[in-house]
Amino acid sequence: MSRVPQFFASRVWDEEGIAVVEGDEHVHLSRVLRLGVEKEVFVSDGRGRRWRGVIAEVGRGQTRIRLRSLLEEPEGRSLEITLIQALPKRRKMEWILQKATEMGVSRIVPVESRYCVARLRGEKRDKRYERWKAIVKAAAKQSYRSSLPALTEVMPLADALRCYRGELNIFLAPDSESSLRDRLAHHREVTKVVVVIGAEGGFHPDEKRIATEAGYLPCHLGKGVLRVETAVVKVLSILQYLYGEG
Repeated sequence: MSRVPQFFASRVWDEEGIAVVEGDEHVHLSRVLRLGVEKEVFVSDGRGRRWRGVIAEVGRGQTRIRLRSLLEEPEGRSLEITLIQALPKRRKMEWILQKATEMGVSRIVPVESRYCVARLRGEKRDKRYERWKAIVKAAAKQSYRSSLPALTEVMPLADALRCYRGELNIFLAPDSESSLRDRLAHHREVTKVVVVIGAEGGFHPDEKRIATEAGYLPCHLGKGVLRVETAVVKVLSILQYLYGEG
């Protein structure tokens, strides 16, 4: 049985029961997958609502989808995870974006820290950001997410620490005296979490001090040192198990 594809709509008209797919989504639907009228699809508004529908019309610049049933609505209380990720090497960052999206993060904040190997400037930075957005959208479609995680532009670590705060704020530090288990033991019910993860070289002592002064709790993930991408998956899995979807 073939997998029903999902698309993100640029507009949804509830009263008419119609969703409009445009831009890259329309190109993917009409030219890559070559879907035609009456083909069943899933469609989301990117803000938490998802429908089952059928293609009503495929035009030159847009596709109209007739909505048949609402499958998902925004939850009143759900876990909101912000991942502040220091830039690792290119392919690692792309993998992290994909997996973090699949695992339900609400926001991804790429940052530059002292030990980052990757440095993005000018046109290269703009192109990389556009590619990242495409990776996030593709991962959301693949995992049938009804909402797209926010993806900010690259900013300094110190700025991100000031801008984003949750009920629980942690940053990974392998040399910390406290484990993630220790930190979570004091937070039984949490709806907003901010996690800060370093690049290949971790964080400079000055950055650890700034994070601590900003209210972030240092913690380690146990014995040994994990790869950046492995640490991301481990932390997000634990948080979703304890506070989220399970």
